[in-house]
Amino acid sequence: METAEPQSEDLEIEVTPLPPATETVGEDPAERDGQVLLALGKPLHDACHLLLYPCLKQILAHGQRQAETEVAGVLLGRIWRCPRGLVTEMAEALPAEKTEAGLGHVTFSHQTWDEIYSYLETSAPGLRIVGWYHTHPGFGVFYSEQDRFIQRNFFRAEGQLGIVADPSRQAVAAYHCREGEVLDLPGLWVGTTRESAAAARRLLSRLSYAASEREKKSLARRVTEAVRNTLGVMEVRGRRDQRPFPPSVC
Repeated sequence: METAEPQSEDLEIEVTPLPPATETVGEDPAERDGQVLLALGKPLHDACHLLLYPCLKQILAHGQRQAETEVAGVLLGRIWRCPRGLVTEMAEALPAEKTEAGLGHVTFSHQTWDEIYSYLETSAPGLRIVGWYHTHPGFGVFYSEQDRFIQRNFFRAEGQLGIVADPSRQAVAAYHCREGEVLDLPGLWVGTTRESAAAARRLLSRLSYAASEREKKSLARRVTEAVRNTLGVMEVRGRRDQRPFPPSVC
């Protein structure tokens, strides 16, 4: 191994139970032969959150394709139980299709989840949902109150992450849950092959990780004001007649 808040989002999720977030016992994905680990931000020395380079490119490309609207998707991979503990490997970013989205909102439907499950069964049977991602087009990387709600209620299992990206600002941030509290991660390890290491380093050199507290507050104020002026104040709509995700997988 080599190592080198605005509350304007409207995210309605029509809930369907997720498949079990099983742990894979065995290899440590950070110790694979030929793999190079590159730091994005200031990750912990212990590489317990591993974002594969192709997955990072998929997140950024999804946001760049739809630069005027917020987009979202799920992170597919494995949660490994190895001798040093749990390691989350994010191998693929699967875009959420059949959604309704705008500058500050994105809506998942039953059809969205049906397509995700179908893809898992037919094209990625060895992978599981290990988190989610979404973009903030042009207004910075931070977690709004609604983002925190989603993380706490749908992706709170140990090892599950959330990533927010702003492709136009070339910025990324990541979050996870610990004892019910949503916490930001200081950084992520990006895993790549030796052949792709040079390209990965160039990409990471252009990316910034997270935002300062001062910048977050400034961005939050500006986005809230912009949404009120253009879209109106949106309320978070929940489906009261449906159950939340099982605690073991969310």
